Amino acid sequence: MPSNGFLRIRVYTSDAQLPVEDATVTVTQPGSRGSRLLATRITDESGLIDTLTIPAPDRSQSLASGTVAPFTFVDVIVDHPQYERVLVENAQIFAGELSEQNIALIPIEEGPQVWNMTEIFRITPQPL
Repeated sequence: MPSNGFLRIRVYTSDAQLPVEDATVTVTQPGSRGSRLLATRITDESGLIDTLTIPAPDRSQSLASGTVAPFTFVDVIVDHPQYERVLVENAQIFAGELSEQNIALIPIEEGPQVWNMTEIFRITPQPL
């Protein structure tokens, strides 16, 4: 039986963790037939988006060996014209849990010709 997990995303820049307003956050779920769009949101003045509700496998499905992983994978892309694009692959969403993803953006100092640069972070599954 599917359940829901929750994802909160905070976007910031610099070691001072200054919030980035108006960044576009896209959350997709990878699959065998490509990615499925789950949400697209714009960050507020605090660098946050509204908490997303994401379907995740019920915890009971992960109690026996060889069963389904107890989480859903999602990818998060953050775009802002003044910063390098960031892609977080395989963020894990657990049923009944709030997953927090903090994303640091790097300012583009060389101008718009490098706007299409992407910094990629791959998250490995948790050893359960």
